[in-house]
Amino acid sequence: MVSFDICEGDPGALTFLMQAYNVDLFGAERAFQRMQDNGITGCKLYMLWNDCCNRDTKLSLQIMTKCNIEKIKEHINYEGGRGFAFTAEELEAL
Repeated sequence: MVSFDICEGDPGALTFLMQAYNVDLFGAERAFQRMQDNGITGCKLYMLWNDCCNRDTKLSLQIMTKCNIEKIKEHINYEGGRGFAFTAEELEAL
């Protein structure tokens, strides 16, 4: 099971984690394990939820589960300081 360590002390990531587990316990576990295995933790996890998915927890879980990891990392754009949202076309392709 993924632990709170995945949040790396980031309060936004913790908020996302808690909301996701309330939405879909087993789906969230699978999605967070995939993110942890690929180094998307802490503030990067928060950027995915906040910046890339506009705090849409269900959409975030869908992206975390179905989207190519490299595409997710491109959207997080950690070096740029802010992630960018997935386009309608990208979401349709999921």
